[in-house]
Amino acid sequence: MNKKLISIISVILCFSLLLTGSAIGTSAVQTQEETSFGDSAMKGLYNTLNIIVEGLVKSICSIYIDPPDWESIDNYDSEEIGFLPGRDTYRTEAAQDAVWKLGYSKKSIVPEDIDSGKYNLGRDLLNKYAKGVYDDQCIRVTAIDDNSGEGIVVLGAIDALGVTSTDTRAMRKAVLEYCKTKGIKVASINISATHAHSALDTQGVSTEFFTKLFASFWRNLLGIKTTMSGLETAESFKQHFISVSINAIKESIDNMEEGKLYFAPIDMSAYFKDKRDLIAKEDLPETASFCFIPSSGKAPTYISDITCHATSFSASNELVGSDYIYYIDKYIKETNGGNFVMVPGAVGQISRDISVDTSGMTEHEEKGADARYLGTQLGKLIIGADYANELEPIINAKHRELFITPENSILTLACEIGLVNNKVFYDGVIFKKYCMATEMGYLEFGNEIGLALFPAELYPEVFWDDEITGGANWDGTQWPYDSLATAVEGVDTYAVSLTNDAIGYALTDNNFAFMGHIIGEGIADETLSVGKHIGSYLVTEYYALLDSLK
Repeated sequence: MNKKLISIISVILCFSLLLTGSAIGTSAVQTQEETSFGDSAMKGLYNTLNIIVEGLVKSICSIYIDPPDWESIDNYDSEEIGFLPGRDTYRTEAAQDAVWKLGYSKKSIVPEDIDSGKYNLGRDLLNKYAKGVYDDQCIRVTAIDDNSGEGIVVLGAIDALGVTSTDTRAMRKAVLEYCKTKGIKVASINISATHAHSALDTQGVSTEFFTKLFASFWRNLLGIKTTMSGLETAESFKQHFISVSINAIKESIDNMEEGKLYFAPIDMSAYFKDKRDLIAKEDLPETASFCFIPSSGKAPTYISDITCHATSFSASNELVGSDYIYYIDKYIKETNGGNFVMVPGAVGQISRDISVDTSGMTEHEEKGADARYLGTQLGKLIIGADYANELEPIINAKHRELFITPENSILTLACEIGLVNNKVFYDGVIFKKYCMATEMGYLEFGNEIGLALFPAELYPEVFWDDEITGGANWDGTQWPYDSLATAVEGVDTYAVSLTNDAIGYALTDNNFAFMGHIIGEGIADETLSVGKHIGSYLVTEYYALLDSLK
């Protein structure tokens, strides 16, 4: 590869990727009646630019040497790669001697030498090194069973922007090996990312970008698999948080005890808003919250599906933290001694809507003021909810493997240069077709409450249909799918994002705009999304998953 081609890669990739991050603004999407000639011309020009950029990047991908661990799809082995299909049967009645069992564990993943200044925060592509800890960065895990013999279901979350399927499956394989030696059956292990923007980088996206960009071609060409020079700390942290997470999952399984499980929907809309001003507060998704009360009289455990970005700290922040999640946990622990796990809902562009008086605070206190206030208020709502709905001890769990071919070649190139370690497979020899192995899942409790587990950062309208956004769109077409919340008869289902993988944004196909915020009108930036049709693909695959339940 000559210097000119390397320069082309640098310009295109840097231009595209450096514009991603979290950039969002006010609403640019419009209903079909609001379009004008000027809008149409701008969109036409913009879409043409999109085609040109995609063509260039796709050409670069065809030239760039694949990493040595990429394999032919013919070599794919579900069990070897760490995929779990879930429980064998769909139960509509509780098993004989059925009873809820739940175990909990929480562990910090912050390295002991965090003050060394060599660990990357995970918010930006360029290196930003943590200078200390504001609160904490943890993994919180619950292991749940109904005593049916169908296998334990694990549901946990790591304070992070995202966790790749490669790392999640590494955790699974270690836990399954441990459980096998103890004769414990495990049907489902699910790890979400809370999407905290102030946490250490768990993916690699924010670690030594230019080192990876310029060195990976030659390393791939020579088949070098050893850790790249300059990335030793990043690799050691990855192994550290994986190891800590494995221990937390094991501990949650070992800590299981009998009790009762209750459910309550919680309206948290007073504290949230859609940054696009498309979704009214009354249409924001409710929070699904579970409360497990142990028969032993010990403290309860709460599992809450919260739809709000964890972005209380400014982009210039250099301290590790888990945002409002830490303060929900803190409030619950201090109030009734309870445990807490937060999984992210269909967060899209949903963010906090609060006003905090910071007068009299020190600079350090002011930095975390929003996170403290929001976490405390949400903690009060969680503890104070009416958990009148006692769920029968019935769990259903099913998972579906997905093989996604990116329409957006920047994602493929990001994998080629090792920006992320998602497992990629190919079909063909000369003209290769690439696909990323990922998955989605469905968990159901008491035949009443479902959790739909998606590997992407889901937009609410994908799950609840675009009536909540007034049919807003980018390309003038319609979104053809109804709400998935009631797709399973008799079950209220809630969306959970960034679970078992992190493949980027997923929104309705008709509202996809590549590098959207460049337009200056507030379209979400989709540069690292799989592509325009990922929303409809995930919905279609979700229906296929539901068909396999019975």
